[in-house]
Amino acid sequence: MENQRMRCVRTWRFAGAMATLGVLLTAMAPAAHADAARNKQWPLQAYGAAQKIWPVTTGKGQVVAVIDTGFRTTHVDLTGQFLPGKDFAPASYDEAANAGHGTMMASLIAGHGHGPGDSDGIRGLAPGVTLLPLVVDLQDANYDQEIAGAIRYAVSRGVGVINMSIAGVTPSAIEQSAVAYAEAHNVVLVAAAGNDGAEVSNYPASFPGVVDVGGANQDGSIWSGSDYGPHIVLTGPGSNVLGDDSGTDTQYALGNGTSGATAYVSAIAALVRARFPGLTAGQVINRLIKSAIDPDAKPGQTTPDPHYGYGVARPREALTDSIPAGPAQGPLARATDPLAPVPTLAVSADRRKPGHLGVWVLPVGALLSVGCIGLGLALLRRHRRRV
Repeated sequence: MENQRMRCVRTWRFAGAMATLGVLLTAMAPAAHADAARNKQWPLQAYGAAQKIWPVTTGKGQVVAVIDTGFRTTHVDLTGQFLPGKDFAPASYDEAANAGHGTMMASLIAGHGHGPGDSDGIRGLAPGVTLLPLVVDLQDANYDQEIAGAIRYAVSRGVGVINMSIAGVTPSAIEQSAVAYAEAHNVVLVAAAGNDGAEVSNYPASFPGVVDVGGANQDGSIWSGSDYGPHIVLTGPGSNVLGDDSGTDTQYALGNGTSGATAYVSAIAALVRARFPGLTAGQVINRLIKSAIDPDAKPGQTTPDPHYGYGVARPREALTDSIPAGPAQGPLARATDPLAPVPTLAVSADRRKPGHLGVWVLPVGALLSVGCIGLGLALLRRHRRRV
């Protein structure tokens, strides 16, 4: 699933014994009749999902769009959770061969489990959420158009949250335009920071207004592969994460990466939107930020930590703490649309005489603006996404 332009930010590898939970994520006893898979979902236990979150809300009524490389919609833990989606990949794209990543993200957000009382298998943090699956081919030359199209389509379907567990180092004007469009239409966008353990900006996560998510270990420390920098907004569970896989309808996989952390933060955003339907997307993000905990915060610090952002996301606190709604826009800067038409100013009739400065300044200014935009797009096109 990796290529020079964009990639799913995942690192699959089977992990050994899990560390003891630290003070950031308080341990809870697993359900008495849960199977081995459920018992290994440490984020659910750490967050006290069954005891402290789902009695408040499961996210019912919310739709989360998941933009990814494919989905196994027939998985036993996900049946009935998907709306009819849309495929933005070329006709030749083999979704079945690339469905593992998207299937796992879907399960972490909204898996309902299976068996008696749904006590077996994978359960998402927001099991009442409905998913909108949007398929993209990250190896296609027009990947940025696919992602932008998926974002705009999700907005047209009325979703509250868009999950993007994908990343690349080169920003795309087409993607940024779609991000600005989604923000203007009251959608929470959540994206992965990246998995190189480096100080680097990845996109779409680093566009203004997007919740850029890093990964944390079970003890609350930062996962070693999590990319970092001043653009990080929040951190979520990102190591030893168990979810559904796509090989069969009952297959699981254990993985590390900011992809899974992103899925969990998207689930929290959906829970908050269900609990507080009157909040704007910016105010939802404000609750996520104000309820997070940053173990590296210095006294009086107001800027995000380069590794934790504003802290580890905490769903119970986001749902129950007394937090003022704040401004409608929220605490993050908003993306601007680099493809928006250049505004033109009308010139009055008495200023259209030959030789008048106004008749030359406006056209020349417009031409320079258009030229700069065209040059910027050309330069962006020359930079390819990396592995």
